[in-house]
Amino acid sequence: MNHFSFVNKIRHEFFQKWVAYTTLILGINLTVSLIIIPVLNWLTARILQLGRIDYVSYTNVGNILITHPIVSILLVVVLILALLFVYWQFTFLMLGIYHIRMGHGYSIREMLADTLSLTPSLSLSSFGFFLGYFILILPFSEIGFKTALLAKVKIPDFILTYINANPWLLLLLTIAYLIVLYLGIRLLFVLPNLVILQHSVRQAIAESWRKTRGKTWSYFLNITILSLMISAAALICYSVILIGQALADGQTTAFALTVAVINLVLIELVAQFVVIFSTFGLMRILLNDLLSPVRLLPSFIRKRRKPRVLIIGAMLLVALSVVTFNVVYLQGFTVTKPLEISHRGVDSGNGVQNTIPALKKTSKEHPDYVEMDIHETKDHQFVVMHDENLKQLTGVNRAPYQMTLKQLTALTAHENGYSAKIASFDDYLTAAESIHQKLLVEIKVTSHDSSNMLKLFTSKYAKRLRADHDEIHSLSYRVVKGLKQTDPKQYVSFILPYNLAFPHTPANGYTMEYSTLNDDFVDEANANHQRVYAWTVNSDTAIQAALFQNVNGIITDHLHDLQVTVNDNINHPTYTTRLLDYIIDIPSTNMPLN
Repeated sequence: MNHFSFVNKIRHEFFQKWVAYTTLILGINLTVSLIIIPVLNWLTARILQLGRIDYVSYTNVGNILITHPIVSILLVVVLILALLFVYWQFTFLMLGIYHIRMGHGYSIREMLADTLSLTPSLSLSSFGFFLGYFILILPFSEIGFKTALLAKVKIPDFILTYINANPWLLLLLTIAYLIVLYLGIRLLFVLPNLVILQHSVRQAIAESWRKTRGKTWSYFLNITILSLMISAAALICYSVILIGQALADGQTTAFALTVAVINLVLIELVAQFVVIFSTFGLMRILLNDLLSPVRLLPSFIRKRRKPRVLIIGAMLLVALSVVTFNVVYLQGFTVTKPLEISHRGVDSGNGVQNTIPALKKTSKEHPDYVEMDIHETKDHQFVVMHDENLKQLTGVNRAPYQMTLKQLTALTAHENGYSAKIASFDDYLTAAESIHQKLLVEIKVTSHDSSNMLKLFTSKYAKRLRADHDEIHSLSYRVVKGLKQTDPKQYVSFILPYNLAFPHTPANGYTMEYSTLNDDFVDEANANHQRVYAWTVNSDTAIQAALFQNVNGIITDHLHDLQVTVNDNINHPTYTTRLLDYIIDIPSTNMPLN
C-alpha cells in the first residue's frame, strides 16, 4: 500500500467515524426533543386534566399533594420516567461513542438493547443513587451533557436576584455548590464503570473515588478547558459570521438577504457542532482509560446502507425546511412588536416605585402600560404598594393590612434618591386617567385579606378599568378565576413564576418569569388565544431573547432601554441584528433543529 492510499484510508476512516458520532448524538437528541418530551408533556397534561387541575405552581403544590393523591403519584411516575430517559440518553451516548471509538461490530439496535437491559438490574437503592447522581452532574450539564429533558431544571432569575442581594445566603449556597461540584467530580466515572465495565453500584463508586483521588483539580480543569475552548471557538465563528453580515448589509437588499440566509445556516451548523464536540469531549474524558486506538470501521455505518435516493431526498427536505425558515425569520415575519410595560411605574430608578410622581414622569415616555401593585388595607380600601412590609420604603415595620388607608397615605416613601407620598389606588387611577396612561394592575393577596376583597374591588373598579382599557394580573389563581367569573369582559392575566407545565385556565394571558419562558409556551398560549407577557426583562440580551420568542408584552425596570432595543429590532432591523438575536436565543438544549 503506497503512502497516498494509506493517508486516504485514514481520512476515510476518520470521516466515517465523525459521521457516526454526528449521527449518534444528533439522532438521540432529535428523538428526545421530538418524541420523548412531547410524550411526557402529553402525559403530564392528561394527568392534570384527569385531576381537573388547571395549573401547577409553588402556590398549589401542597394542595395537589394533599387533595389529589392519585394525581400526585402519577406525576411522580412521569418524573421518574423523565429521569429514566435522562439515564438512557446518557448511557446510550456513552455506549455509542465507546463502540464507535473502539471500532467494535455493534449496531444501534444492540446498543439500545444493552442500554435498556441495564435498567431492570437496578435495585431501588441503585435508582435512588442515580437520582442523586444526576443532581450532582447538573453542574456539567452546560458543558458536555446537554439534554432537553433537563431544560426546565433551572433557577428563575428573580430567585437569583434575591440570593445575590443576601450576602449570607449567597455565601451558604456558594459553599453548597462547591461541595456538590466536588462530589460530582469524585463520582464522575461511576456511570462508565457501571455501563462499560458492568460493575455494581458499590464497586463503581469505590473505583471512581479511587481514580479521582488527588486528581480532582486536574479533572475540573480538563472539563473547564473543554468548555472554554468550545465556547471560544463558537464565539470566533459567530463573530466572523456577524462581521461578514455587517459588511453585506451595506450592499443591495437582495445581496444582503442571500448572504444572511447562508450565514444563518452556518450559525445553525456551528450550534450543532458545539453540541457534538462538547458531548464527545466530555465522553472522551469519562472513557479515556477504557479507549484504545483501534482502526476499524463502525459496523452500524457499514451495515444496511439506505438507498441513496432516500438519503438525498431526506437531506433535500431538511435543507428546504431550514432555508424556508431562515428566509421567513430574516424577513421579520416571525417577529412582532411587543407591548412595552413599565414595571412598578418607574424607568431606571427615575422615582419611587408605585407613586404618582413616578407614574407621571414615566408616562411621558409613552409605555403601552404601567404595571403597578395594590394591597387591601385594614379598612378594606386599596393602597398602591408592592411590598408586604412597609419598612424598606418608609421605615415603618408594618404591613398594609395592619393600617388604614388614611394612615398609609400619610407615609412618605423614599427610593432612588426620591421621596413621594404613598398613594391610594383611587388617586393613582385618577392620575393615570388624567394623562391617558393605561395600567396593568397587580392585585396582591395575603391571608389577612377580607373574605369579600375581590367583590369590593370589582364593584368599585371593574367598569372604570374596562373603560380605560386597563388590565389586571395576579399571582393568586383565586383572584384570576374569581374576576373572570364576576367580570368576564375584563382582561385578566395569571402570573406564573416558573414554567413547569402549560396551564389551562380561563385567564386571558400569562405573565411569565422570563428566564424559564420558551418558544413552546408562547406558541401554545397564542394557539389558545392567550397572550404572554415576560417579566422582569432588564438586559438587552433578555429583551432580544423575548423578541425572538415573540412574546406579546415585555415588563421591564428599564423602559427606555427596552424601547431602543425594540425599535432597533422591529422598526430598523438589519440582518446582522436578526442573526445576533438568533444566536442569543439558541436553546441551551441539544435539539438538532432550533
